[in-house]
Amino acid sequence: MEIIKRYCIKPNFVLRRIAGEYAIVPVDVESELTNAVMQPNETAAFIWQTFQQPMTEAEVVEKVKQEFDAPEEVIQNAVHRFVVESLKLRILEEEIK
Repeated sequence: MEIIKRYCIKPNFVLRRIAGEYAIVPVDVESELTNAVMQPNETAAFIWQTFQQPMTEAEVVEKVKQEFDAPEEVIQNAVHRFVVESLKLRILEEEIK
């Protein structure tokens, strides 16, 4: 049986657009990043928005390919880096089925 890992943004973080720039803000006082505000680029913000619903890396890669004109390998690497870093920061949660 194949294990499928899906990821979803935790509800204690929000993405906002402020003065034309994106900002990821923790809204939970128990977050490890309470005083941090991250500023993702447009691609990372799109990936963030895509992970609002549980998705696999491959599903997100397909959505990013439809939105941005970049080589597939570059997109795969960007999505994978986003997942790895977001898991480290506990921004994404993993759902295994």
